[in-house]
Amino acid sequence: ATAGDTPTPLPTATPTPRLHTIRRGEDLFGIALFYGVTLQDLLTANPTVNPYALRVGDQVVVPAAQTTPTLDPRNPPSPTPVGLTLPRPDCYPTHDGGMWCFALLNNPQSFDVEGVSVVFHLYDRSSGEILSQAAYPPLNRLPAAGQLPLAVFFAPPAPRDFDVSVELRTALPIPAESRRYLDMEITRQEVVISEDGSYAEVSGSLRLKEEESAVARPLLAAVALDESGKVVGLRRWQADQPLAAGESLPFEVRVYSTGLPIAEVRLLAEGVP
Repeated sequence: ATAGDTPTPLPTATPTPRLHTIRRGEDLFGIALFYGVTLQDLLTANPTVNPYALRVGDQVVVPAAQTTPTLDPRNPPSPTPVGLTLPRPDCYPTHDGGMWCFALLNNPQSFDVEGVSVVFHLYDRSSGEILSQAAYPPLNRLPAAGQLPLAVFFAPPAPRDFDVSVELRTALPIPAESRRYLDMEITRQEVVISEDGSYAEVSGSLRLKEEESAVARPLLAAVALDESGKVVGLRRWQADQPLAAGESLPFEVRVYSTGLPIAEVRLLAEGVP
């Protein structure tokens, strides 16, 4: 009898250090307990940190866990997201004391990504408080080597002396054979920017690129950029009716700037079957 094939063992994850951002009310003992490391290992990994003078917003290095940590039900574990590039966000205060923050998400991978979610963190330098808001892109699919804008609004009173960062929470690869999203073509595109650059009128038509008989609901995102290429405004538009192959659907969108004058508007579109 021929001996059966020996199954190849699956690769195991190599424990690596990570960074933990200190929140109000935390101490090193609690952080060590949460991650399943000893207090001495945590102190050794952070020789310059004074355990009696922790500041909210500072980061400590957490060494690889030697025991199974106690799971926090408020923060359940999640799969490691696909690696995406997140530049530093740009924020613009509003007249009522709020704050708009934008970021342009880049996909350096050779495959499309979906299920993207991020969290913006606004750190108040004067009070030490950290405000967090979840954000999702206006479209579902982030193409390979493509970009998607992200926007979030912090209600007033938002801090004026602050640091801002963005953290990637989820991002899943889309199988190459998947047909969950269809490519859309934008035709007869016209962009008219107001004299002061405070808003832009965008119009055109959408149609499916697919040759076969498909039906999709179009989604459109209008991204307003200033002269330096930073996102200053965002508008999402969704069709009220499905679009069949061979048909065209007109659209009209107005997008406003929350910061500097608009210099350019980019249009992104996708079809959901």
